[in-house]
Amino acid sequence: MNKIMFDVMLLIKNGFVWDVKEYARKLFKPYSIIEQEYRNLIYDKYIAEDKLTQKGEQYLDEHSIENAIILAAGVSSRFVPLCFEKPKALLEVKGEVMIERQICQLKEAGISEIIIVVGHMKDMFLYLVEKYGVRLVETDTYKVRNNHASVYAAREYLKNTIITSADLYFNENIFQKHAFDAYYCTVYREGATDERGLETDVYDRIYNTFYGASDTWITLGYAFFNERFSKAFLEILEKEYNYPATMQKFWADIQDEHLGELYMYAKRCNENVIYEFDSLEELREFDSSYCNNAHSALLSQMAEHMKTSENNLRNFKPITKEDLGRGFTFTFEQKRYICRITKDLKVLDIKRYDNEIQELVNLTESFITYYDRTLPLCAAENVISPFANIPLSMGFQERYIVGNTYSFSEQDNFIGSSYLLPFYQMISDQCFKLFGAKYSDARTLTGMNCLMMVLSALSEIGDNILNLGASAGGHASVKPIAERLGLNVGDVPFDFEKQDINYEKLNQQLKDKNIKFVLLAPSDIIRPFEIQKIDTTKTTVLYDASQLLGLIAGGVIENPIKTIENMVMFGGTHKTFPGPASGLILTNSEELHKRLETSINPIYIRHTQMHQKVSLLFAMIEFETFGKSYQEHIVELSNMLSAELEERGFNVGKVDDNKYTSTHEVFIYTDKETMEYIFENSIRFGVTLNKKKKELFYGYGIRLGTQEIARYGWPKDSMKAIAEIIHEISLPDVDEGKVQRLLSGMPPKKIQYTFDDETSAYFKRFI
Repeated sequence: MNKIMFDVMLLIKNGFVWDVKEYARKLFKPYSIIEQEYRNLIYDKYIAEDKLTQKGEQYLDEHSIENAIILAAGVSSRFVPLCFEKPKALLEVKGEVMIERQICQLKEAGISEIIIVVGHMKDMFLYLVEKYGVRLVETDTYKVRNNHASVYAAREYLKNTIITSADLYFNENIFQKHAFDAYYCTVYREGATDERGLETDVYDRIYNTFYGASDTWITLGYAFFNERFSKAFLEILEKEYNYPATMQKFWADIQDEHLGELYMYAKRCNENVIYEFDSLEELREFDSSYCNNAHSALLSQMAEHMKTSENNLRNFKPITKEDLGRGFTFTFEQKRYICRITKDLKVLDIKRYDNEIQELVNLTESFITYYDRTLPLCAAENVISPFANIPLSMGFQERYIVGNTYSFSEQDNFIGSSYLLPFYQMISDQCFKLFGAKYSDARTLTGMNCLMMVLSALSEIGDNILNLGASAGGHASVKPIAERLGLNVGDVPFDFEKQDINYEKLNQQLKDKNIKFVLLAPSDIIRPFEIQKIDTTKTTVLYDASQLLGLIAGGVIENPIKTIENMVMFGGTHKTFPGPASGLILTNSEELHKRLETSINPIYIRHTQMHQKVSLLFAMIEFETFGKSYQEHIVELSNMLSAELEERGFNVGKVDDNKYTSTHEVFIYTDKETMEYIFENSIRFGVTLNKKKKELFYGYGIRLGTQEIARYGWPKDSMKAIAEIIHEISLPDVDEGKVQRLLSGMPPKKIQYTFDDETSAYFKRFI
């Protein structure tokens, strides 16, 4: 038996008189093949005298379809504005409710057990239970998952089962009571198409699928899972359901990835039999009654607002499919408009849509919405206060100054630059107060720019330099930059067991070799280095303290430039130090200072982004008052979070037996699989963190940072919930509802450790 023989028997069963041409037309096969398979059926005694024999009837009965699952959970966001008022499946098309039409067609085909998977506006489907005797199955993941989740929700009913979508419309009843094997309805599409195309063998078994072809058969309509397919599909879905990558997949995407196990046949249909309406425009083309009256109170309001008929409002599109609350767009008289509505489905406003401006609005809103919802645990990011933000709107950005506090010359400068100089003077004063640095340079743009400026100003081609390697937590960009400048780069000796520099080996190398610089740029660090142990008799230490500047300024960890003269400390000012993305270079060596002062500006940098410098000054003034308590809270939260994570079974980094970390960073050592689970689920749920693959983490791990949540003043108790979130997203079977509940219960994101509004008000008149 093969599928063509089976389909011939099915036509006979359904009362079609034997006619080779008609059968060939219906099965989309050459006459010769149909004729041959018909003879084979006679030979095998499945038919006789153009009728099914008892053997043929028995074979069909053994291949009966037992039930049907109708997928009706989705929002159908592309069907704005009608989707706000009722599910697409409950729309009337040519006088019949779409889902009711399918239910009746299934029952006419002999399928009496019908299960409907509901989600969006689920209560509106309840009447179908009494009217048609169907069962309702609920899924609560329809907003975040694709239709594989609806199939999974009804998994107990999967056997020899039809899988259909509630928003399909069949001009003819193409459901059937018997099937040779699993199949998917297909139609031939002329020209280019973005739909899922397929290739089959002569018996219609699908052996390849693809997208973006022309003149091809595509999958459209319903599918049939036989018992073989159902069992194999569920086994795969059980294994892959909680993979973050699975969330946005259609069930057919999963089939494509496992086509060897999840093979199907093609049920070929005429194109004018199957309709799928993705938008109101497509429904209007099929059912003209929707042109002037879509039976939508919302659309009626819009037409009244625009003083026109519904038919003149066209091309409806959601701004984003993920958040319909942001509104939708439409066209009227070749102009585009945006409509926003209230929760009780009243038109809030309709405005002309300027593509570029609105795109900016959409992008900005997406950015704000995303970061408002995230759990911010990235160790490399922070937020600055409204007070420190004030100078960004004062016109400083357009102004220009050459030189620094120590080398300013009005004669060689731009007219008016003398009014900028006092800000640099105040920055120098603040650097002395916060860091004990006699000399400072705030002209660099970022932490990495600091690094390039320091190396460019102090080193010469051919100099030997030892750098903290990336495997030991050093910044990965340092080595290629140093090599690009013509330096000979070696690695600082590191003790991975102690997770610290091997100072004895390092000093021996400094004694034995002509090492000009030791460059330490730790990106991953829970144990601050003891810089004073490094012999600087013949070597200059270059210390990129970007991750630690706030902790140093707050007096929470040791400040090396107070005890070591032959060193330069520098870094970015937007991590533990809560300033703008700028840079600071600090030293107590007059010789090093002179070389930096005369090289950086105007040789290597011309425009120093003055607005960022004044913003940095505001942040420094703020830090002088609030910095110590803020930095202490950072370390407090880091250790509390570490303890909570350890209590939940994580292998957490430790400084010593009594302390997990001395910085804002928390290390979690994991295997590769757990690291990937945490990272992928973090993307999914909006938890910002970093995954690490390096020896410092004994292979694999996760880095967390508490500097941003500490800036919001989150209490120690909240670390329990955060640890529970990390634990949950590390599991292969993540509880989505639990994670969402924990995230929604996080404290508010209101910046603390800053001046009150009364202080900021002093500057409002300048903005």
